[in-house]
Amino acid sequence: MTRNGKAKRPLPLAASVAMYAIAIILAAATAIGNVYANKYSDLISVYFNQPTSKVVSASNETTEHFTSDYASDDEREQALADMGTTILREGVTLLKNENGTLPLEATSKISVFGQDSVDSVYGGGGAGSIDTSKAQSLMDAFEQAGFDVNPTLTEFYTTGAGKDYRKTSTDAYGKGTFAVNEVPASAYTDDVKKSFASYNDAAIVVIGRSGSESQDLPTDKLASGYTYLQLDDDERAMLKMASDNFDKVVVLLNTQNPMELADLEDDSIDAVMWIGSLGQTGAGGVAEALNGTVNPSGHLPDTYAYDLKSAPSSANFGSYAIVNGTDRFTSSYMAYAEGIYVGYRYYETRYEDVVLGNEARSNYDYTKQVAYPFGYGLSYTDFTWSDYSMKKADGGFDISVKVTNTGKTAGKDVVQLYMQSPYTDYDKANGIEKASVELVGYAKTDTLKAGASETVTVHVDQESMKTYDSTGEGTYIMDAGDYYLAVGTDAHNALNNILAAKGKTTADGMTENGNAALAAKHTVHSQDNTTYAKSAATDEKISNQFDDVDLTTYDNSFTYLSRSDWTGSWPATYADGKWTASQKFLDALNIDTAQSEPEQKPTTDTDNPSYGKLNASMLMDADYADESWSALIGQMSVKELDQLVRIGGYATKSVSSTQLPATTDKDGPAGISSTLVGGESGMGYPSEIVIAATWNSDLAESFGKAIGEDSLALKVAVWYGPACNIHRNPYGGRAFEYFSEDSYLSGAMCAKVVAGAGSKGVVSTVKHFALNDQETNRMGGAIFANEQTIRQLYLRPFEMSVRDGGATAMMASMNRIGSRWTGGHKGLMTNTLRGEWGFNGFVVTDQASYSVFAYEDLREGLEAGTDLWLNTDAGLWKLPDDDMTDGVIANMQRAAHNISYAISRSNAMNGLSANSKIVKVTPLWRWGVYALDGVVTVGAVALIAIATLQILRRRKRDATVAAETGEPAANDGE
Repeated sequence: MTRNGKAKRPLPLAASVAMYAIAIILAAATAIGNVYANKYSDLISVYFNQPTSKVVSASNETTEHFTSDYASDDEREQALADMGTTILREGVTLLKNENGTLPLEATSKISVFGQDSVDSVYGGGGAGSIDTSKAQSLMDAFEQAGFDVNPTLTEFYTTGAGKDYRKTSTDAYGKGTFAVNEVPASAYTDDVKKSFASYNDAAIVVIGRSGSESQDLPTDKLASGYTYLQLDDDERAMLKMASDNFDKVVVLLNTQNPMELADLEDDSIDAVMWIGSLGQTGAGGVAEALNGTVNPSGHLPDTYAYDLKSAPSSANFGSYAIVNGTDRFTSSYMAYAEGIYVGYRYYETRYEDVVLGNEARSNYDYTKQVAYPFGYGLSYTDFTWSDYSMKKADGGFDISVKVTNTGKTAGKDVVQLYMQSPYTDYDKANGIEKASVELVGYAKTDTLKAGASETVTVHVDQESMKTYDSTGEGTYIMDAGDYYLAVGTDAHNALNNILAAKGKTTADGMTENGNAALAAKHTVHSQDNTTYAKSAATDEKISNQFDDVDLTTYDNSFTYLSRSDWTGSWPATYADGKWTASQKFLDALNIDTAQSEPEQKPTTDTDNPSYGKLNASMLMDADYADESWSALIGQMSVKELDQLVRIGGYATKSVSSTQLPATTDKDGPAGISSTLVGGESGMGYPSEIVIAATWNSDLAESFGKAIGEDSLALKVAVWYGPACNIHRNPYGGRAFEYFSEDSYLSGAMCAKVVAGAGSKGVVSTVKHFALNDQETNRMGGAIFANEQTIRQLYLRPFEMSVRDGGATAMMASMNRIGSRWTGGHKGLMTNTLRGEWGFNGFVVTDQASYSVFAYEDLREGLEAGTDLWLNTDAGLWKLPDDDMTDGVIANMQRAAHNISYAISRSNAMNGLSANSKIVKVTPLWRWGVYALDGVVTVGAVALIAIATLQILRRRKRDATVAAETGEPAANDGE
């Protein structure tokens, strides 16, 4: 009763109905939320950086198998910051320096031009991105280095009219546009122009370009009238403004792809320095190079052509359609029609053919083709080389040369070793191509003071002389003929030294005379078809594995570029970009789900009586082939096998039966990154292309160790990196993640990074395996290339990562090779990777958390040799019980062996010993979900109770009114 004696009116019926509806919605939302929480539990745990298990260790046993080199987090973070700076110190590459313009006086008053000066390129987009909020800016670095920077000009770019102009590129999903958007000359105010007079020791002009995952750089002209890798009119006007107002103009190329730089040869540009991407701490290295604290010692990892589209790959680069494909993942293709002639292998080879008289001079003028050759780089000092020698040693040759600093400034030099193989009649008859020079070794000197010398020795294994003969012998051969080994400051210089050894001069069309004393000849008197027909790593016979990837298998009229007829074999866009595929190819697209019948029925969930109960810690030192691995894997249940193999996105599952620890797995090649999945990030480093530009293998290994330090600190055992695809075309969107256009430099650097990271217990998943050399149509696109090209260019970096770096993981690419997804190609994943190279470890797919990737079939992948699916959806790729055959289970056991082996060698084992126990724990976010479930449940129940109570009250009131009046109760406005 209320105070006036009347009963409290119940809520309107509509309110009660609304309460029921809200309760149902809350219950449904909670149910759906729990479904997705369960599906993506591992990913959520990674995002919130929360463990799902803990280790209970036994006493008196060693459990820390990998340890940090640093006593504290502060010490470690400072060391890693310095590593990023050091990569730029050694990677900055001096391309031009007229009249000793650089270095500048440390106290110089400078004006820094370009919107990129305040919006610099620190990394790329997507998996290779870094946290720029923690990055040191160029402006801060310049000031810390002692320069007096024009504040009026800087403020113009940050808060004035220049703030409205910023370059743009696509995001990790390919959305957005590429645009330079440099500040036009008309936007510069009179105050800005007046400020030049007070800060006029030098103008520093910063030019920036970057790329991203999922999209290649546009090759067509932008709205500006220029391609993305050309200087546009606004940039030219900015350069003119600088040259009109300053006696010294220095250009910094904050870029990650080669650019067309003819404009910078103008006399008004005094110095040009390529600085790549900066990472979080690299700007300091740039400033030190400008003021002379550091002497630039970087060399280009790519050829810079005047016309980037002169690359033979340009004819087949972009998006091309298979018109009779069956779906979006079977409807694109790419023909590597240029064969081996990528980068300098094309430009230098055609140049030699002109000098030798095999190509008309009217067809090719090297001086109009190449602005800066592969390996090019200047110094603030001068070096001379002498006392060259070649000696047989350790199954190959030791090449030695004395390097003397003949200048006035201390600095480092890079000795590059190139080999020329004979191009024989047998080669021409069997479709084997030979470049005029190929990099086979390099070494960087220590810092040499003025007048000091160092004798550098580079070893090259005789195996470097092999070539793949897919048509004749179907294996590797070593041709008969003359082999030349020459050192050079770059690829062109080394070739000129070889040509000089052949008696050629400028009279024969050389750009300059070479030095015959820096080259030597080795003659092989008869063709060797047996020595390299077996793997040096495993002794397995080597035979063709990629006939199905060669486009001639499906079109026998197709030809690849050949130096025997440059003009006649010059690539055209295959099928004009619209290929009606043969039925043979369409049939080959069908997924093969057949599984090999195991020799014996697999046993699961069983302890082997010969070994007793095993755990992963007991096998940390067991060889891959040790039989105890079979016993360990046999302890796993089918459910454990399925979950370990199938749900491996950004984490791997722990396995109770074998006490295999869970891992956290993260991108990216420029440092452990939270960009895609949250959690904590490590140090963000300059991109891999800058590491390649250092030509310093020791530094590459130290970079790998730095990754390892963050791995230990962040407890991220599996690193989705490094990446070692090839810069096939200058417009490749992900070039910053890859080292070079050259397979040897890429492989040597990648192997050192893997070895360095491995020394700290990191499982490096070397990616993207393989032929993922463009972003356009990387999902399902069919890539065609001949076997020689595949092996000698595109697989070689991966092979070196295994054989020289000890890699225990690979990441399969999302493209097809020929008709088959790479992860489903047994010739690649098993016969080559494991059979020929001796790889022990696991292959993980690239992103596989979407059901639309139906071409990446689980059964086909398992049968081919893929082990782990980068999948975060607990329900995806699940096979029906009827499909879990003995063959599938046996393949899952093989995969579990590979995964367990790699993890057992990793820092995920820290805290574990033979008697330790892994205990699963509920992560904090789970408790939050439980609490939210409870609150929602209580709320929903309360709403239902209140609504029901109100309905009952209404019925009671209605009944009372009816009894008293004999009439129904009033409507109350419901």
